[in-house]
Amino acid sequence: MMKEYDVIIIGAGAAGLAAAASIDSSIKTCILEKNRIPGRKIMATGGGRCNITNAACENKDKALEFFRCLGLETYCDGEGRYYPYSNQAADVVKCLTDAVRDKGIELITEFRVSSASYEKESFTVFDEKGRALSCRTLMVCPGGKAAPQLGTSGDGYGLAKAFGHTVRKVYPVLAGVRTGDMKDVRGVRARGRVSLYKDGLFVACEDGEIQFNEDGISGICVMNLTMHITSDEGEPMDKALNRYQLSLDLAPDFTETQLAGRKSAFGIVTEKLAARVNIENIKGWRLPVKGVKGWKDAQCTAGGVDVSEIDPDTMESCKVPGLYFAGEILDVQWPCGGFNLQNAWETGIKAAEAINIRHRRGK
Repeated sequence: MMKEYDVIIIGAGAAGLAAAASIDSSIKTCILEKNRIPGRKIMATGGGRCNITNAACENKDKALEFFRCLGLETYCDGEGRYYPYSNQAADVVKCLTDAVRDKGIELITEFRVSSASYEKESFTVFDEKGRALSCRTLMVCPGGKAAPQLGTSGDGYGLAKAFGHTVRKVYPVLAGVRTGDMKDVRGVRARGRVSLYKDGLFVACEDGEIQFNEDGISGICVMNLTMHITSDEGEPMDKALNRYQLSLDLAPDFTETQLAGRKSAFGIVTEKLAARVNIENIKGWRLPVKGVKGWKDAQCTAGGVDVSEIDPDTMESCKVPGLYFAGEILDVQWPCGGFNLQNAWETGIKAAEAINIRHRRGK
């Protein structure tokens, strides 16, 4: 006999765990996770420290209070990033999973959902082994495609399409950029400003530490700019890349006048970098954009479920009643620094609060 629940949550990542920890304990709920352990991607964020949110996030206080109620204290660093006070991402996962288990919610791991259906106000989900579960309310938050080594593979997009939702083209963002052979400066780091140009026109710029690797550059300032590297409708990405260039200012605290008369860039940048960049172009070293690093190196997925088809106040589908979405599966992307995790907590909690109301009304 098929096991029945009030609510099934697909995905025990940031959004799914936050939602499960926020659902009323009186609601019979189960959370499905295809990995052996929940929260794998959370554990890898922030260099293993988990950058929970950012001071610039509008609703950061709600996320911070949520974790405080779970017993997790946080602190803010000098750049507005919030971390657990212990500096351990694993502690964030433990707080969430403890809260889920305290509510009596069933956590089923190694359950990879292959399909789902909706009939007569009831959902049925199936896994690859033929197991089936049913529920009145279904929440889909299995993440995107970034970091497949942590178990993400974009399974949720097929489910969304099966329920009639539009899925915008997905591609990796918040990753390094390939610019050509950089073996001679591999491992070098430099402070600077990185500007992105398209067809010769300025698009955006970011300040921070630039990291040089064997075939390009990385660092938060570079990764954030990848959200702007896109192709037009119907344009092949390899053709679109030819329209982009990066310009590196490796002496952002110096004016052209202050640099006049210098014979070398050494003393501002390292000896290795000075051998590659002469003083004349230290404030405007142009590099071609040959590609953005792939899914394995990306921190986030661009594209996903069209948010115009989701109620922003409840995260419920506008197409199928009782169907909810949250987290990275949605076509919402933010820069590095805790913004994307904030979106996951926030949308997961918002969906859970709406589900609580829905079930109190007996729907």
